[in-house]
Amino acid sequence: MQGFSRRGTMAVACGRSRIGGQSGILNRGVVTLARKIVIRGGIVSNDSDVFQADVVIDGEQIAALTSDASDVDADEVIDASDKLVVPGGIDAHTHFKDPDPKEIEGFYYGSMGAVAGGISSVVEMPQATPTATEAGHIAEKIKLGEQKSLVDFALWGAAVNQDLESIEEMIDAGIVGVKSFMAGSSPGFPRITDASMYDVFALLADSDIPYGLHAENDELLQDGIRTLQEAGENDPLAHADSRPPIVEAEAINRAVFFAEQTGGRAYICHTSTVSGLEIIRNAKERGVRVEVETCPQYLALDQDDLIRLGPFGRCAPAIRERDEVELLWSYVQDGTMDTIASDHCGYTIESKEAGANNIWEAPLGLSGIQTMLPAMLDEFLHKRDLDFTDFVRVTSTNPAKIFGSYPRKGTLRPGSDADIAIYDLNAPWTVNGKDMLHKNKWSPFEGKKIGVRVIRTLVRGATMYEFNGDHVVHGQAGHGRFIDREYGVGG
Repeated sequence: MQGFSRRGTMAVACGRSRIGGQSGILNRGVVTLARKIVIRGGIVSNDSDVFQADVVIDGEQIAALTSDASDVDADEVIDASDKLVVPGGIDAHTHFKDPDPKEIEGFYYGSMGAVAGGISSVVEMPQATPTATEAGHIAEKIKLGEQKSLVDFALWGAAVNQDLESIEEMIDAGIVGVKSFMAGSSPGFPRITDASMYDVFALLADSDIPYGLHAENDELLQDGIRTLQEAGENDPLAHADSRPPIVEAEAINRAVFFAEQTGGRAYICHTSTVSGLEIIRNAKERGVRVEVETCPQYLALDQDDLIRLGPFGRCAPAIRERDEVELLWSYVQDGTMDTIASDHCGYTIESKEAGANNIWEAPLGLSGIQTMLPAMLDEFLHKRDLDFTDFVRVTSTNPAKIFGSYPRKGTLRPGSDADIAIYDLNAPWTVNGKDMLHKNKWSPFEGKKIGVRVIRTLVRGATMYEFNGDHVVHGQAGHGRFIDREYGVGG
C-alpha cells in the first residue's frame, strides 16, 4: 500500500462545514437515500493527506470524518476495512454524444460505465447531433442528461468559428468550458481558424472558463495522412506515422502563445508528447494560464498495443512509442500534468472493425470510462510507486478546481458532496470487453491485468454501483444533476 505510510496520519476533522447495464445487474427501482451512512475503517485519501477514518454521510453530503463513528446512529454501515476511500473520479473529457439519433452511447449507458469505474461526475464534450454551438443545444443536453444520467454532469460548449455572442450565450446557459479542434479530426466539428481561436481566448480572458483545445497542426496532419495513403500504407502504424509528436507540439506551442498574449486560460486536451509537455511546463513557470490533460492510453499503452489492437487502437493523438510513454510519467510526477481523463468514445464494434484491413476506415477514438481509474491506480501504486494523493489530485481534485465544482466535489471533507469511490487494492482482474457496462462492449485494455478494483461508487450519498462478484448498478436514470461553474460555491 504505497503512499499511505509516506504521508503519515492527519488529525481528522469532525463537525459540519460552512461551505455552502446490459452486462451487469440493474435495479431499476428508485434510489432510496439512507438518512445517515457510515463508511467504516477505510484508508481515506484526499489530494494532500492520507489517514485512517470513518466517513459519516448525512443525506447527500459528508457530515464528518472521525477516527471512530461507532456512536453514530446509522441507517447503513459500509465496511471499508483495508480498502481505499477516495473522492469519486471526475472525468473531464467524455463523449456520450447525446443527442444522437444513432444512440451510439448516451448519458445512460455512458454513466453506467462511469459508476462501474469509480467516476461520480463527468464533463461532457459538445460532439452531438447537432454539435453544441449555441444556448439551445446546451439546454437540450441538460434536459437529456437530467433524464438519463446516473452521475452528475457539466458541459463543454463548442467554438467552431461562429459569432462570439453564441459563445457568451452558452456561458450564460451554464457551460464550464469552451472546446475547439485545431485540426479537422472530428466529423461535424469544423476546425477553428487561428483568428477565431485568438478571439475566443480574448473573450474568455476576464473569466476562469478554460478554453479546451484538441491541439494538432492541421496542415502537417493532412499532409501526413495524404502522403501515407498515396503510398498505400494502411496498417495501424501508418496512423501513428501520420501524426508524429511534432504535429501535436506545434499546435500546443501556438495555443500557449495565444493564451499568453491574451491572458486567456488554455486547457490542452489528451496530451501525448514530451515536447508538448515541456512547452507547457515552461509556460506555467512564466505564469501563463494553461492546464494540461492526458489519458490512460498515453500512460499505459504503446505502439505494440496499437499493432495488437488495430482499428480498436486508432485515436487522436496516436498511441506513442514506449520511450515516449515512460517519459510522460515524469510530468505526472512533477505536477505538470493537471488531469487524467478518459476521452471516452463509445463507437460500435462494427464501426471499428471497418478498419481491420485499412486503418483509415476506423473512426478516431477509444472507449475507456470504466477502465480508466482502476488502470491508472494500478499504475500509480504497483508500477510507479506514486502516492494515493497524486492519484486523487489528477483524477478528482484538479478537475473539480478547473471546472468550478470544488470544494463541493473533488474532496472528502465536511460539507462536500458524498461522491465516493471505494477500491479493493488487492483484487486482480483481467479486462474483458463483455464486462463493460457502457453500451458497446469493447476495450483497448482487453486482456490487460489490473491489480485493483472498484467495489462501490456513491454519487451524492447514493450507492450507484457495487461489485459483489458481479456488477450491480443501483438506482435509475435521472439521478445525475447538472452542475455549472457556480456549483462549487453554491449551497
